[in-house]
Amino acid sequence: MATDQDPTVLEKLAHLVHSVRYEELPANVVQRAKALVLDTLGCAYGGLRSQVGEAVQRMAADCGGAPQATLIGTGTRTSAALATLVNGTLLRYLDGNDYYFARDPAHPSGNLAAALAVGEREGRSGADLLAALVAAYEVHLRLCDYAGEPSLWKRGWHHGTHAQFSSSALAARLSGHDPLRTAHAMAIAGSHQNTLAQLQSGAVSMIKATAEAWVAKAGVEAALLAGHGITGPLPLMEGTAGWGATVAGQVDLDALTAPLDGRYRLLDVSIKPYPVVATAVAPVRAAIELHRAGLPDAAQIERIVVRLPSFALNTPSAHPGRRHPPHIESAQHSFYYCCAVALLDGACGEAQFTPQRLQSADLRTLLDKVELAADPDLDTRWPAAAGGAVELHLHGGAVRHHGCPYPPGHPHMALTDEELAGKFLGHAEPVLTRARAEALLDATLDLERCTDLRAFAALLGVPAAGG
Repeated sequence: MATDQDPTVLEKLAHLVHSVRYEELPANVVQRAKALVLDTLGCAYGGLRSQVGEAVQRMAADCGGAPQATLIGTGTRTSAALATLVNGTLLRYLDGNDYYFARDPAHPSGNLAAALAVGEREGRSGADLLAALVAAYEVHLRLCDYAGEPSLWKRGWHHGTHAQFSSSALAARLSGHDPLRTAHAMAIAGSHQNTLAQLQSGAVSMIKATAEAWVAKAGVEAALLAGHGITGPLPLMEGTAGWGATVAGQVDLDALTAPLDGRYRLLDVSIKPYPVVATAVAPVRAAIELHRAGLPDAAQIERIVVRLPSFALNTPSAHPGRRHPPHIESAQHSFYYCCAVALLDGACGEAQFTPQRLQSADLRTLLDKVELAADPDLDTRWPAAAGGAVELHLHGGAVRHHGCPYPPGHPHMALTDEELAGKFLGHAEPVLTRARAEALLDATLDLERCTDLRAFAALLGVPAAGG
């Protein structure tokens, strides 16, 4: 029976976070962490000139703030909290950042925005950042594994809710807090940052891009409050009116707080080659392969069947209202659109989500022929892998099929170093120039040798004229 002297769940989680030591991390974990940092930075450059990206930059400028952390792309410095919001929004906007599936999905790279901001503010090393990021991924993804009855999403909460615990713990660790103060930071964040799933349901609004960023900003603020002596309700997770009972409904507390056993969940994360909802990655690749094999004239296509795990058919991306999406936010979260445009163009990148492409007549005609279907074989791999397939049913009875049991970018079908570098440079070069983008790439892949993240942050933006 628990007593008042027993550590709370958040205290146990805080000790877990502080137990991650850079010098004890396996080489493949360090390598993967750096690859995720590189991929996430690339996604942020891709979102820099978006409407929502420019809006949050204006908002940060309007608010002002101590020059503690660097904004990706511009090099402007603002407070650590506002930098977390802006950079977190940029990296999420394109929907090209990493993902994980369990009871709930996750985009754990949202934690990087907090890590960069607080790490720069505190003058931490690259090794400090990598270890804290590994710990944050562990907390974030354990919550995806062990919290929610049946899941946060099905209870009406957005999965970004989990990031309140990981981002606050990460920020507290990088701020130099001890485990007790780190637990208080998580308790403060977890008291306030529960996010509704409505933000990604129906007609997806621009605020979707800020989901994890807003929560991570609050995580940074929670760590700052804890650092100034503010306490939170430490039994927040297990209390009778706590997060586990009211928000999650059920949490496997023993599994959530178990010591590290050599398994690092960061290794289970997938990286996206396309800026689409994660469950669309595999069928998009299948559609591209069908295009490469020789696409028949559209008039010959009777129907297009997109095969998915059963779970995916119960998500907003499968809703019939997404068949003809009006803007990029809905298009990226539409199985109909993503597969049809990949089939027609043989590609799925930023060019496939422009307003002109969204309204093109050839695409709208093809969209009417798309059907979604559950695939029992794909169900056997879910949620470890979100596979998919596309079938072209032609007039006359012929069928062309391509399947992807594992989506590209999954740990079982990892992107090559060249593919990762190409994705990063494709986003970063138009902002930084080729030479500066390559310098940042090299610095990221050598991040553990960085002794002060303020030097690394100087590479994130374009130098001022004459600078």
